[in-house]
Amino acid sequence: MTEHPHSGKEERTARRQRSTTLDDIDRRIIAVLARDGRAQSTAIGEELGLSGNLVANRIRAMDAAGVMRVVAVADFRVHGYRMLARIRLKVSGRPPMEVAQALAARDHVLSVHLTSGRYPVSCIYAFHNAREMIEAARDVSAGIAGVDDVDVELLNTVYRYVPAVGPLSA
Repeated sequence: MTEHPHSGKEERTARRQRSTTLDDIDRRIIAVLARDGRAQSTAIGEELGLSGNLVANRIRAMDAAGVMRVVAVADFRVHGYRMLARIRLKVSGRPPMEVAQALAARDHVLSVHLTSGRYPVSCIYAFHNAREMIEAARDVSAGIAGVDDVDVELLNTVYRYVPAVGPLSA
């Protein structure tokens, strides 16, 4: 018996072989989930012209491969934060990775980055008001070992904020 070129078995084998590669169907499924993370596989399938089983299998495969996961994300403004700032840290006597990990453990930090240049650690912080921002900058400089200098930039206007897109690993 000859297997149909688009049979389920071949589809599963192809998914295993390209477990970290997204195709057009995967991207379309992700787009629907980004719009409504609670959408059921059958509803996604109806919208995209696919079977619910295929959609469910694709979602499971992408999740297992670590290329996609569905999470709830709230806009920082929903939680009363009115200000964002980028805080950059000059580091000495301690690996920048350790400083970044200490910074990442703090409340109100939205993201932490290792960078090149004079300030090897950078983060985006959310604040309710200017007083919190000043206190946080003072606390970072005094409260994290290895921090030599702190540079704070208030983000005056945010033209685009898309927290649903980015690396999945911690």
